[in-house]
Amino acid sequence: MQAEILRFDEFELDRGRYELRRRGQPLKLEKVPMELLILLAEREGQLVTREEIVQRLWGDDVFVDTRQGINTAVRKIRLALKDDPDNPRILQTVFGKGYRLVAPVTIAADPAQAAPTRADHETRAEAGSPLPPSASPLEGRDATQPGAQPSPETRPHVARPGPIEPKLARRLFLVIQIGYLALYAAAFVLLPNIRRLGLPPVMPSLTLVAGAVGTAIRLYLISAVGFNYAGSGRLFQQAFPGILALDALWAASPLLLFQSWGELTLLFVAALAFLPFSQRTLMLSAYGAVRGRGMP
Repeated sequence: MQAEILRFDEFELDRGRYELRRRGQPLKLEKVPMELLILLAEREGQLVTREEIVQRLWGDDVFVDTRQGINTAVRKIRLALKDDPDNPRILQTVFGKGYRLVAPVTIAADPAQAAPTRADHETRAEAGSPLPPSASPLEGRDATQPGAQPSPETRPHVARPGPIEPKLARRLFLVIQIGYLALYAAAFVLLPNIRRLGLPPVMPSLTLVAGAVGTAIRLYLISAVGFNYAGSGRLFQQAFPGILALDALWAASPLLLFQSWGELTLLFVAALAFLPFSQRTLMLSAYGAVRGRGMP
């Protein structure tokens, strides 16, 4: 089969080498996202349903969570392409249906192999013939040699794992949000005791208002990350200044127990002051960074 390079936006998808490149530089992309990107590029501008994706990537015998697998693959593709899910220029989500590659795709022959002429491509385009199917990672194997290893040109380019898995990052983020909710609930329950500490009259009222606002924010973050909304990282980035201010206020709350616990309360203050930045790190691990915005 003639190996072809599919070009779109500033990227090249080299099916012969099983490689995605940006301006000639290879990008890391795992096998499942790579296969999905090849499928979408082959079907340029057409809707590719989730059922078609499952059939292409896993076949009939499915023993994995295909919904989560597709969502993860799409997220990794968008990270590699630096494509904003809320304002896509390459990969568009058709809610409830599937996905389509909206960027125009052009075909270029691999110079390392015998390539069809330009007239052949024009004839194919005029006839409306679909692009040939993608090369398998084992395409370079000699069928007469059982167990032969794939050649370097056809070996999948597997990305190295990051410092923390996105799923684990989301879970840790949710644990922190639940901890904040517990802190707000404790403040509400102990509000009469706070009033008896002899603090300025505004402090109990400020505690009540901050707790109410914080509860609403935490519930929103829990729902967004719990359902793995693709734009959660971008939303958190936009709200981070306000969240930082709110969390800095609550970081001082252990000082109310200074008379009982003494200097030990300073450890809790330091831990709570660090939490906003740990949340930001976890969101970066879960949803990655987007050009010009810091997060998707």
